Amino acid sequence: MARWPLKFEEVYKISTRYMRLNNSHPFIADRNRFWLIKIIFFRVIALVCFIFLVNSIINHDVKAKRYTEAIKNGIMAIVAVTVTFKHGILVQRYRSIKNLISSIDRDYKLAEDLSDDEKNIVLYYVEKGVQICRFWLVAAGLTSLMFPLKALALMAYHCLKDECVLIPMFDFTYPKGINEYKDVLSVYCATFLLCFSFDIYSMSVYIGFDPLVPIFMLHTCGQLHLISRNLSKALSEASTTQEKKEKLKRINLKLVEIYRFVKNVQKIFVILYEFNMKTTTFLIPFSAFQIVESLRHKEITLEFISFFFGAILHFYIPCYYSNLLMVKSESLRQAIYTCGWEMESDIQIRKTILLMLTRTSAPLVMKTVFYPICLDTFAEMARQAYGIYNIMNAAWG
Repeated sequence: MARWPLKFEEVYKISTRYMRLNNSHPFIADRNRFWLIKIIFFRVIALVCFIFLVNSIINHDVKAKRYTEAIKNGIMAIVAVTVTFKHGILVQRYRSIKNLISSIDRDYKLAEDLSDDEKNIVLYYVEKGVQICRFWLVAAGLTSLMFPLKALALMAYHCLKDECVLIPMFDFTYPKGINEYKDVLSVYCATFLLCFSFDIYSMSVYIGFDPLVPIFMLHTCGQLHLISRNLSKALSEASTTQEKKEKLKRINLKLVEIYRFVKNVQKIFVILYEFNMKTTTFLIPFSAFQIVESLRHKEITLEFISFFFGAILHFYIPCYYSNLLMVKSESLRQAIYTCGWEMESDIQIRKTILLMLTRTSAPLVMKTVFYPICLDTFAEMARQAYGIYNIMNAAWG
């Protein structure tokens, strides 16, 4: 349970620590040559794995009509592109993300002077954000560690049966010059270390990055909740017209700040969520196909079962909380209209209320390039994913 004083770095320490692990934390001060070398190192690992995977898909899997293997390697290739994209946003847009986090910290500082009921509202949305961090810690951690643990467990099983074999972490065909020697212990250790490094890098990006936008949206929902709660008091509890004007002015300024905050979040992440929606449309049927094919061979692929549910929630969570943001903004509009403005004769108060109604006429919601991020968009994506799975199952199942 979060306690006062609240600070983003400490409250969401699961996410911030993993951002520091992959050197993408926006508050890293020493962005020197050593920092750059580590960033390049992570990118090179992802790029090499991507090249190996694409080579296996094009030059071996498709030619040999091993479509199940091609799809499995395609999943990993999409992950390689996705984590590079996310890591790039954290590194390149760090100033904008730093401003968003600083804005949240300022709101937490101001909330220390609120009433207990209002503090509980803030804490409610903070706890929701912490739960998202915990979810990604479990989901991404479990999925990522399943690959090396499965390889090590299978090797141990074969060794116990006196049939020692080297089991790769990602079973794909390497380029010529490597594939011929992949069963040599030194080459096997080098390729296993490469894949394991990519695995840990991907895990750190998912745990560090994916909670951010839901946390930003939850914080906005909390601020909208506070405004809705205080609007009715602004006119009913104030004793003078001047006091009413001052309260409405502060609420209006806060509303402007909230809309600017959401606009900045939108500006940073709009391309990413368009990309996420497209890739998730393929990752869900790809992983489902892997699960079904393994069951047909009387096997259980725990890593892809975990990946399947993670892929669903990867896009569902932003859709759910963006939908919640839309609902909260509509509730605010209703609160503005029912705040008792019709009882006020002062024209300035009425103009302020009209201005607030005009500003909230368009509901707050995150958007991709073409679609609002909401539950309707998630449902449409799920329908498309199901259609792709049916085509794959009819063609190759």
